[in-house]
Amino acid sequence: MNGHLRSTLILGSLLLAAGCEQSTPPEDSKFIPTASFVSASSVKLETRISGVAWDPEAFFMSLAFCGQGCPMPPFLNEGIPLYLRSSVRNATISAFDPVAGAPVGSVTSDPRGIWELPGVPSRSTVPYFILATGSGELPTEQIGPPLPPTPPTQYLPTLTLRPIMTTDGTCISQEAVHIGRHGILEAVAKHLTVVQSRPTVVTDLIDPAQYHSVAVLGLFHAGNSSLRAPADSIGVEVEGGGQVYYIDWAPPGIPPPELRSTRGFIVTDTPSPVGFAVVLVPNTGPRPLQLTYKVADPKTDAVSRRPWNFPPVTAPPAPGIVTFIGMPMRYALPAIPLYTFPPPPSFCVPQ
Repeated sequence: MNGHLRSTLILGSLLLAAGCEQSTPPEDSKFIPTASFVSASSVKLETRISGVAWDPEAFFMSLAFCGQGCPMPPFLNEGIPLYLRSSVRNATISAFDPVAGAPVGSVTSDPRGIWELPGVPSRSTVPYFILATGSGELPTEQIGPPLPPTPPTQYLPTLTLRPIMTTDGTCISQEAVHIGRHGILEAVAKHLTVVQSRPTVVTDLIDPAQYHSVAVLGLFHAGNSSLRAPADSIGVEVEGGGQVYYIDWAPPGIPPPELRSTRGFIVTDTPSPVGFAVVLVPNTGPRPLQLTYKVADPKTDAVSRRPWNFPPVTAPPAPGIVTFIGMPMRYALPAIPLYTFPPPPSFCVPQ
């Protein structure tokens, strides 16, 4: 045992001595890291856009059938039955590039109408817009309280006129609105046929040889940005050309059948009591470079804080597709001399 202890002590002394001999620090490194710079044009940034696919006609019809005191709040939210009843599943969604004049990417909405489009090239100049290419269908199962079913429809290519700025994160969560053949536009086609003696079918309205533009306006109650209750009696004016048609509604099957659409919509002579209007620009002259949509609220009501307002929307006409312009009204702001309140970013107003 003593021999083993002596051997261990000797070995330890040798290792300690060796360690002391190698304790001299190494020389300082001559390596200096340098940054590598690349041009901004060589960096390809991408943005992920997501949102909901929905049918505003179906949403309104469910709300109307639910009636006064409806237990379902009229918000565009994936957890609310009014939205789920109007969500469009299996819809093909793209980001439309006005510079290229073509869609970017393609994605399909899920059973709740949710979609996500990755890989949209980022840029700080011209915004993108959401294009629903005309596919998809409403749910057929029972959702929420028992209500009459919404008549199905075949959707038309619909451009939602809300800009997406991919470099600052503004409005990258977006609506993909779907407008079909058997609702508002069918009512306008019947009105042109019967009242104006101009035989018209819905597909004529998106024929560039006949119309420079067809725009559906959704006028919504002031308040929360996701509120989709209709704003009644809002007047619409268009600068640059075009005819305004106001829309009313009654349950499907109510006379007159020659003027009322399959979904119950009909053209009326006064500003819409249900918050919808259509603007047609016939192809009877040169296409206007741009159209400016303005709204005016004729009502004064202290309780609901009316009149409401919405900033003008200016955009070029888009032939061959339906343009949807959603206008959630806003409450009047205090009057301050020499100051104009800009719309908040959440309005996503194209200019």
